[in-house]
Order: sequence, then structure tokens, then C-alpha cells
Amino acid sequence: MDDRALETWRRPCKHPRGQCSSSTAMGVDYDVFLNHRGPDVKAGFVAHLDEALRDAGLNPFLDKASLRKGDPASRSINDALEVAKIHVAVVSKGYAESKYCLSELVDMLRSGKPVIPVYYEVEPAHLRWVENGPFKEAFEKHQSKRSPEQVEKWRDALRKLAGITGFCYCPSDYKGDEVELKREVVCAILSKLTPSYEALQVDRCMVGVEEHVHACVKKLEMITNTTGLLGLVGMGGVGKTSLAKLIYNHFVNHKKFQAMSFLTVDHNTTLSSLSSLGMVEKLQNQLLWDLLHVQNCNDHSYSYWFHKLSHKGSTLIVLDDIHERSQFDEIILDVGLLGQGSCIIVTSRDRHVLKVISGEFQNFSLHEVTPLETNDATKLFNLYAFRSEEALPKFKDVANDVSKACGGLPLALKVVGSSLMDKKSDEDLECIWPEAVNALKGEVKVITTLRWSYDCLSVEEKMMFVDIACVFCNLEKQEVVEIWKSCKGCSSCFGYGTPHMTLRNLIDKSLVALRNSYGQEELVMHGLLQELGQSIGTSSGSHLWENRAAKVVEENYDGYNKVRALNLAKSRKRKYECESFAKMTNLHYLILDGCDVSGNFDMVSKELRWLQWRNMPLKHVPRMWNFLNLVALDFSNSPGLASIWTESNSATEGCPNLLNLNMTNCTSIITLPDSIGQLSRLQVLDLSRCRNLQRLPSTIGQLTQLQFLYLQKCRSLESLPDSISALPRLKRLIICECTSMSKVPETMGLMTGLTLYATDLATEWQAVAVGQLHGLKELTIVHCSDEGIRWLNEQSSLAHLHHLSKILFIECPAMSKLPHTIGLLTNLDWLCLRRCQNLRELPNSIGQLKLLTKLGLTRCSSLETLPDCLGALTSLEELWIAQCRSLTKLPESIGHLSKLRWLRIEGCGELQPLPESLRQLSGLMRFQILDCGSLEGLGVLRVLPGLRIWGCTSVTNLSGSCLTVLDRKRCDPSLYYYDDGNQMRFVRRNLTEMRVVEANDCGFLRLVQDTKSGRSILQRVHKLDCCKLIML
Repeated sequence: MDDRALETWRRPCKHPRGQCSSSTAMGVDYDVFLNHRGPDVKAGFVAHLDEALRDAGLNPFLDKASLRKGDPASRSINDALEVAKIHVAVVSKGYAESKYCLSELVDMLRSGKPVIPVYYEVEPAHLRWVENGPFKEAFEKHQSKRSPEQVEKWRDALRKLAGITGFCYCPSDYKGDEVELKREVVCAILSKLTPSYEALQVDRCMVGVEEHVHACVKKLEMITNTTGLLGLVGMGGVGKTSLAKLIYNHFVNHKKFQAMSFLTVDHNTTLSSLSSLGMVEKLQNQLLWDLLHVQNCNDHSYSYWFHKLSHKGSTLIVLDDIHERSQFDEIILDVGLLGQGSCIIVTSRDRHVLKVISGEFQNFSLHEVTPLETNDATKLFNLYAFRSEEALPKFKDVANDVSKACGGLPLALKVVGSSLMDKKSDEDLECIWPEAVNALKGEVKVITTLRWSYDCLSVEEKMMFVDIACVFCNLEKQEVVEIWKSCKGCSSCFGYGTPHMTLRNLIDKSLVALRNSYGQEELVMHGLLQELGQSIGTSSGSHLWENRAAKVVEENYDGYNKVRALNLAKSRKRKYECESFAKMTNLHYLILDGCDVSGNFDMVSKELRWLQWRNMPLKHVPRMWNFLNLVALDFSNSPGLASIWTESNSATEGCPNLLNLNMTNCTSIITLPDSIGQLSRLQVLDLSRCRNLQRLPSTIGQLTQLQFLYLQKCRSLESLPDSISALPRLKRLIICECTSMSKVPETMGLMTGLTLYATDLATEWQAVAVGQLHGLKELTIVHCSDEGIRWLNEQSSLAHLHHLSKILFIECPAMSKLPHTIGLLTNLDWLCLRRCQNLRELPNSIGQLKLLTKLGLTRCSSLETLPDCLGALTSLEELWIAQCRSLTKLPESIGHLSKLRWLRIEGCGELQPLPESLRQLSGLMRFQILDCGSLEGLGVLRVLPGLRIWGCTSVTNLSGSCLTVLDRKRCDPSLYYYDDGNQMRFVRRNLTEMRVVEANDCGFLRLVQDTKSGRSILQRVHKLDCCKLIML
């Protein structure tokens, strides 16, 4: 702000001197803090920059007009430094005359936020040597009036600023045109303010999509002053979703939008194990998280938060697979609330739906996604059938016939190609391939095309395919396999003799896929394949749901004995009698979410394997007799359920083979009955978020097969029974955030099979318990304080964990240090510290972890340095440092990490030049720097030529802040991990060359021979259309 204003506010008795402008945060969310000396640039360049930033949808702070009357100016400026997301320092010839400009610069650099210098008619060298040049006189005056310490702080701040790549304005450079300078500065600010979004995973084999992507991107880039709609229309399986993902990834890489979200409409959410929320509410929650980082909108309505988007700037929203106008309206409440230049992409099979939606858009484009041309279709088919764009010579003609019969539909080409991948014998050529051609010829509808792949399956594979499509999609693989295993010998369905092998066959044929979710594998299926399976299940009468299922229950139905799965979760009728199910003697899977069922459950089929009854309206579970084959019971999210069963009505005494009991979020349950001990085969007991659960019965010790016990967020649970120590097979015990728990059994040490334990170390007994679990392999500690660390040290708890290979400290803001006894974990392989905001240092004892291969430090914002003993970690292979904003340097000893393969540093804005010893990392295969300031300032160009993976003797001048280098010969370039703010995620990318990601540019690198010198140099090759980059 102006020096006059500061003098008036701070020292009313003194006369004003020079001017310096800044910003404040008193109740206002400013994006940019503008630091400049008014008399030099305010009326010209800075005023124009302020206007341009506002036109771009940003809220910059310019001068005293933004200060609130009555607020102390000093506090206002300090608040502004904290609130503003980015700082711009416009350094002019008179800049150093203002003590306020200099003091603000010190605070700006200390804040750790991005600083963009604009050298206005001065050079960076002038800042490095203030004794000469335009700043000489100003500093001579400061030396006569200020303390040497204060003057040195200002000198040091200017030197640091000079080390940051910025914009130099001289009339000769820009031909006197400040407009170009203003545009470049605004672009730089937007690139740093725009949040980073992850690129979405796409199929590894994609052919013929480049033209579609180019055409759609061109249409969207023409949208400026309004909100535009792009509709992608086409038949199922033609590639609409893949195209939408590629367009989304393009804008992730180019950072055109300030907020982005990709929403997929799941038309089978009632079968999802992830949440009981309705489809619309799930999508609304995801949109708010993606765009506003609002995790839980219970405090306000969705409409309240959606109105906040008007301040977000340009936004890209993708709605994938919209079937009805109402689905769009419930997500996009008001198009007018989105910022200028926003875009919405909607994919649909229904052209009419898109035209109806387009009525409220001035800018609407419809792009039809058409089947592949013959040549592209053949290439794609061959990639799946032969793992090459060319078919084997003797298969060439028949392969062309099969691919032609698929009608150019990518999904059909993928599935059919995968089905024929292992059929390469002469006999297959004579028999199987001609059958494929005949089955596909003359019918190009995708369902019919995919049906041929289904018809080629064995009886067991067909039954499993329909089971997954109708019941088990999105469920955990292991749980489902156990259900199938229970069918062995089943007289009504002939059983699954080899469920693991059968599932593997379906995966190999691209009919089913596995998705990793929080360490567990889930079964997933393309929506079109799911439709095929559901259509088969409905037409055969084996798998029925919603109103069709209700109709069968109500009326006389000839095929009662065929019904294998019945889903009444979304049926209009909500009340049923058990007698209605009596004739369904082959019923294996029953879904009753939200239904009110009364009567004698003994009338339900004895073949029942799986009962899902979420949101149960009853207070007590009905008595269940003779369910000898029942494997899984899911009563989750039933807040009215007061108890699972009463002692006089033991609901599960007839379920001796029950393996999985899910009571998650049954908030009315206070205790479990003693008869739970009768479930002698139970393997999984999930009581997470049963916040009123006060006790567990001692009979829980009779569950001798129990492997997983989940008790997180059981906030009223007071203790664990002593008998829990008698569970010989227990592998996982999670008791995080059980805030009322006062003790655990003293005999915890008897749980020799426990391999994973999660706790918060809220009391000393928890630290004692940790030390008793000698067989522990993984320990997770959350919400730990320094007191908990002290207990670990005093009890020497870690000294006894000789088998511990992984320890995680997560969400521990009250923890300022690690236990010094951590060095006793001689077999530790992985140490992860995440969101430990007050952790200031690592203990020297960490150097004793000679077997440690992975070290992750994420969002430890107070961590300033790493100890010299880091170099003693002789087995370390991966070092990950992310968002440690106070970290200033890496130790020289890092060069001793001879086995280090991956080094990733992200979001460490205070990091000083990298140590020369990095050149000694001869085993390095991947080196990544992201958002740690200027690459030049970090000395990257000085260090890189010494790395073996760089493989060159000189490099070009690479400006920017983000760099990734890898060795294709020694690591898979498609592997990529990133930190999304909540967890570490893993994705795959098809990166075919070494890759550079820069602040304002992107390109590939290649090694070439310089014709003049004959030396190898690294050349940057711009190829923007096919860059597949990930910006974090």
C-alpha cells in the first residue's frame, strides 16, 4: 500500500514519504498480493496489471482502498501476506527507497508462497549488488538510519529475489509495449493459481482418436465470455467416455481452467459397497470436493456451495453417461453461476437429451463419436488379439473379417480381440475364428457383438459373468470369491469348482477388471458389459431387480426356481412378507436395502449365500433359522437398528458358516450379544462408526477364525474384552479414534498372528500394547501427540517389534518429534510421515534403519532440514518429499545413497540449491522436481549433467519449476504416483520418452549430436498435441 497511508495509520505525527503498495486479508479472499512502489509504476503498469487480473476473474489487492477503516494497518498487511495465494514484486528503480516495500519483500519470501518478480527497467544483477547501480543511494540512506541487521535482511531478500526467474522489462525487449509484459505476467499468475488436477487413466491401446480430440479441444478453446456446452453423442461402446477423458487430460496438462471435475453417472449404485448415498448425492459431493475441496457439505445445502462457484473462475465439468435431463439439472443447478469461460462436457447415447440440455446455453457444440474406420479398427483389434498392429500372416484375412464384423466399435474390438488372443493354433484357425466371423457377420449392434464373447464362455464362466454384472460389481474380490467358494457342491447351481481360475479367465478376456481401492481389489466391469450381463440375467429369470423383482414376488411366476439373485432395493413396493420368497428355492443373493420385511425367515431358501439389508427400518434383526450356507450379512447404515439380535432371539444361531458381518454406521447399537461367539467361522467383523457401541462381549474370544476386526470411530467403546487376546488368527485390528477407550487387555502379546494394528496412542496403555505385539508387520499411528511419543520412548515399545516392516504416522499435527527409539526397528522397510504439520526434525537414530527402502515425508510443513545421517540409509531406494514448505536444504550425505532409485521432491518452495553430491547417485532411475521454485535457482542445470540417467554432457536452458527425468531402460515410464491432498495414489500413463513438465511450456527431451562440436546435447522438442503430462 502507499507509504503515505502507512505513515498516516502507523505514525500520524510524521509526514508521508515514498509509496509502497500491498494487500490485506481482513475478511476478503485476495488472490494476488501486489508489492510495488507507487510513484514509479502505479499509474501505469501496475494499474493495467490490476485491471487485467480482475478481467481474468482474480481478486488482486492494489492499494489502501482495500484496507478496512479502523483496522491497524500493520496487522492488515500481515493478514494479507497470509491470505494472498501468490505474491508479485514489481521492482523499479525507486523500489529500494521504500522501507515498506523491502520489509514486505522479506515477509513475502518467508511465507513460502510463490513469488513472481517483475524487473521494471532494472536487472536482476542490480538486486544482487546493491552497492552499485540504481539502489546504491537508497541503501546508503538506509545504512545511516537503520540497524545493520535490518539492512542486511533487506539485502538478503533482494538477493533471493534475484535468484527467482521472473520478467525483465526494458523498452528494447518489448518494443515499449507493456501489454505483452502484462499478458505474460497474468499467464504466469494463472498457471500458479490454477489448482493441479490428475490426468485420468485411459486404455493403453487407443487408435484413431487424435482427430476427435483435436476437433473438440478447438471448439472448447473458442469459448471465452460465456459458459459453453460440448455434447458427445454416440452408441454404447463407441468410445465417448475415452474421448471425454482425453479432452479432460488435455486441459489438465495445459491448465486452462481453474477448477475441474470428471463425474461418471453410475447406473448401478444400489449394488455399490462404497456408499449408501444416492447417485445424485454422491455426484454432488464429488463435484464440491473437486471444485471447492469441500469434503462434507452437511453444514450447508448443495445449493449454498454451488453458488460459491461463481467466485471460482473458469471451470471444466464433465458429466459422463447422462441418460435424462433431470440428472444434469440436479448436478448443474444454474449454468449462470459458473465463471466466464467455463465449459461443460456431457456424454450421452441420447441425442435428444443433449439438445434439451443445450437450451440454456448460448454456446453449444454437438460432436458425434463415430465407429472407427476400417484401418483403425483392424489395428485396434490386432493390438488386443496379437499384441501388435499387424496380425500373424496366416490370420490376416480372418482377422480383418472379425474386426470388420465388430462394426468399428472399440469396446467390441477390445473384448473380441482379447477373447481370441490365446487361440492361435491351426485348429483354432479352421474352427474357432470362422465361427467368430459367422456369429458377428451381419449384426453390428454392440450388445450382439459382445454377446458372441459371452457365448464362447464355459457354463461356470457365464454364471460368474452374470453374477458380477447383476450383483457383485464394485465389491471386494476376496469377499466375493469366498461366496463363490461356498457354492462348491451346490445342487441347485452346480457350484463353482474353480472360482479363482474362472475369474482369471474373465479378466483375461477383458470382460471383468480389477480396481485397487485402499489396498483391496474390487471387481469392476464396463457399463455396456454390465448391461449385457443384466439383460441375460433378466431374460433368463435368474437375476431380477427393482420393479421386475417386485412384480415376481407379488404375482404367480412360473420360473420361481430359476431366481438366483433378487434385488428389491429400488422397487416401488417397500413392504414384503417372507412367505413371498418361499418358492425361490435357488435364491443365492438377496438385496433388501430399505425394505420392511416381516414374517418367518425360515421360509427363505436355505441356499442363500449373501444377504444385504442396508438402511434396515427394523430395531432388531428377525430370527434366522437354518441358513447353513449364508456367508455374508450386510446390515450397514441402519441407524434404527438397536441390536443385531436379542438373547432370546438369536438371529444368527442358524448361520454357522457366516464369514462376513458388516455393521458399519449402525449408530444405535450399544452392545453385541453374547451369542455372537456362535459364529465360529466368522472372518470379518466391521463395526466402524458405531459411535454408541459401549462394549464387546467376552464371547468374542470364541471367534477363532476372525481375521479382521474394524472398530475405528467407535467413540463410546470403553474397552476391549480380555478374551480378544484369544483370537489366534486375527490379522488386522483397527481402533483409531475410539476416544472413550481407557484400556486394552494386558495379554495383547498373545495375539501373535496380528500383523496390522492402527491406534492413536491417546493413553499410555496404547503404547504398552504396541510393545506387546511382537509379530506386528505394519503399524499405523494417527492423531498422535508428543505425549504419545514420550510413552513410546519410556515403554521402549518399538524395541520389541523385530518384524515390523512398515510404520505410518498420519494426521499427527500435535506431534513435533519422532520417538528416538525408532532406530531400534532394525527390519523396518517403509517409514511414512503424512500431515505431521509440527514435526520439526528427524532424530539421528533414523540413520540406524539399515534396511529401510522407502521414506515418505508428506505435508510436514514445519520440517526445516533432514539430518546428515540420511546418507547412512544404505538400503534406501525411494525418497519422497512433498509439500514440506519449510524445508530449506538436502544434506550433502544424500550422495551416499547408492541404492536410491527414485527421488521425488514436490512443493518445497524454500528449498535451496541442490547439493553437488546428487551427481553420485549412480543407481537413480527416476528424478522428479515439482513446484519447488526455479529450476535454475535449485541448480538443476548444474547437477543434472552429472547424473547417469541424464546421459549427456550439456543441456539447454530449461526455465520453469517442474521437471521429470527417467531411465526407460531401467524403469517403467508409465508408473506414476502422486499426492492428491488426501492420499498417495497410483496411476498408469503411456509416456514414451523422457519427460519435462514446466511452468509455462511443455515438451519432450531427446539426446542428439551437435553437428558443430560433435558433442551430445539435450534438445527440447515441442510436440504439444501428443504430450501426455501430469501437472501437480
